[in-house]
Amino acid sequence: MHQTSALYQTLLRDPRHRKETKVNIAGIDYGEDALLSLETSGGVFKEPDIGCCASRQIDLSLRQPGVIPRSAKIQVFVRLAAGERVSEWIPKGVFFISTRKLDKVSGVLDIHGFDAMRRAGDVWDIDPYANWPMSQQEAAADIARQMGVELDPRTVLSNDFPVAYPVDENGDMAMQDVLEGIAVCNAGNWVITDEGKLLLLRLGDIPPETNYLVTEHGRAITLGGVRILVG
Repeated sequence: MHQTSALYQTLLRDPRHRKETKVNIAGIDYGEDALLSLETSGGVFKEPDIGCCASRQIDLSLRQPGVIPRSAKIQVFVRLAAGERVSEWIPKGVFFISTRKLDKVSGVLDIHGFDAMRRAGDVWDIDPYANWPMSQQEAAADIARQMGVELDPRTVLSNDFPVAYPVDENGDMAMQDVLEGIAVCNAGNWVITDEGKLLLLRLGDIPPETNYLVTEHGRAITLGGVRILVG
């Protein structure tokens, strides 16, 4: 859950508010005048499962964006606006370009990308002289570093099952294999947060407030003064 300002909360309750979106690609902002479409998908656990590494994807189209580097970082932001009042920008995901296609006639660039979880498929480049077995916290932090992200400070892992030297009968192990084992030990799943950090999300970590029924403006829907909880 993001911590939002009082202004954001005020605008959320205003029936006139609208959402504005922008993306930052390789340090350059592209607002709604350049954005033709934007969609993110994945990263949601549809079944009550554990031991997964969920990756998100992004598809967007930009009008005449100019030169964009290959494999560039894409950061997505949204804010609320009502009249002249606008809230702070809220991060909604960090991705990296995988493929792109330019329409030379219209100048529209179609981009497809993934978040950093895709990098977990690489082999874990370990220090053979490190102290093995290694604590889960240390292993996760090192894997996050090799993925090019930070370990979210909210991730607190079990001390009961340290990580063994990561080589099995098939040779070196991918970082994803190790992360999945850690996730099973902690009854959770790994995600990349909207800020681009690696987070272990345990079953039951989502606060019950997120399951309360609200209007499109964020107001609670009640029945006889009692908030309605949805499954």
